[in-house]
Amino acid sequence: MKPLFLCLIIFFSFSALANQKGLGVSIGNPIGVNGKYWLDDTKAVDAGAGFSFGKHTDFSLHSDFLLLSKGALFINDVNPLDLYYGLGGRMEFADDIELGIRVPVGVAFVTEGGQSDIFAEIAPIIDLVSRTGLELHFLFGARYYF
Repeated sequence: MKPLFLCLIIFFSFSALANQKGLGVSIGNPIGVNGKYWLDDTKAVDAGAGFSFGKHTDFSLHSDFLLLSKGALFINDVNPLDLYYGLGGRMEFADDIELGIRVPVGVAFVTEGGQSDIFAEIAPIIDLVSRTGLELHFLFGARYYF
């Protein structure tokens, strides 16, 4: 419960600094909540908290610095998709606390008016502390911006 409380404190602290902030849910690995804080039109910071399912059910936190390319891809030559990529970190509370580096790449569809988005992301993770190895996380989610 302490990691979730810590995550909420961090989210609300950073949200006061952001130009536009979003909060939503994600499914995949991990399943949980996510937030995104826009620094300007092409840079953002995201964060997520949830449970990773695999051999064990572990609580996971991650945060990334993201760069965005607006309208990089299109669906049916009409609906633009934003491409994003970045670098961040992940902490997983397993038997020991595991720390790793995330390299997320994803696409986002921003609804008309920019009040929400739907995203899909793949993030290779290189675990460095407590365990070494490579993981691959997939996320699908949606956020509402306020």
